[in-house]
Amino acid sequence: MTRYEKMNLLYSEDCKIIDFLPRRVTADSGDFFQEVEDYFLEDKQLQVFCRKATAIVLKLLCYYPFEIYVQETLPVKRQREGWLKDKRCETIVKILRKVILKKQGQIDILLGKGNSMISISGGLLSLAVYNMNPSLQTLLDRLVETEGLYWMSETGQFL
Repeated sequence: MTRYEKMNLLYSEDCKIIDFLPRRVTADSGDFFQEVEDYFLEDKQLQVFCRKATAIVLKLLCYYPFEIYVQETLPVKRQREGWLKDKRCETIVKILRKVILKKQGQIDILLGKGNSMISISGGLLSLAVYNMNPSLQTLLDRLVETEGLYWMSETGQFL
C-alpha cells in the first residue's frame, strides 16, 4: 500500500480532536461562540495556538518516524503539494506556521509505519488525530495537557 493510500484509509478511522475548547459548543450559544472563535483566529491569539500546535507536533516527531503530505493553497507564492522531502525542523516549522497563520492549506503527518495520522487544516483551531494506539495516546495526553489544549472525540465530547 502506498503512503497516499494509507493516508486516505486513515481518514475513515477513529478520530480524536485536539482543540482550543474542552468540548463542542451547543447550537444555542448563538453568535457569541462565533465571536470567540473569530477572536482566537486573530493574529496575536492565532500565533499562540500556532506555537502550541507546533510544539506538540515537533515533540511528537522526536518519537516516531514520519512522512508529511503538504497541501498549500493559493495565494501562497511558492505553493507546495505532495510529500515533503526536506524533513528538517526549520522546514516543518515554516510549513506549519504558513498553514496555520495564513488559514489555508492542510498538513497530514503519517506516524510510524503509517498506522496513525495527524491532520492540521488552516483556518481551524484544532488538530485531528486518526487511529491512535495506546502508546501514542499516552504521549499525546502529556503533550496536549502541557500545551493547555483539550481532547475531544468526533462527537464533541471532552475526553
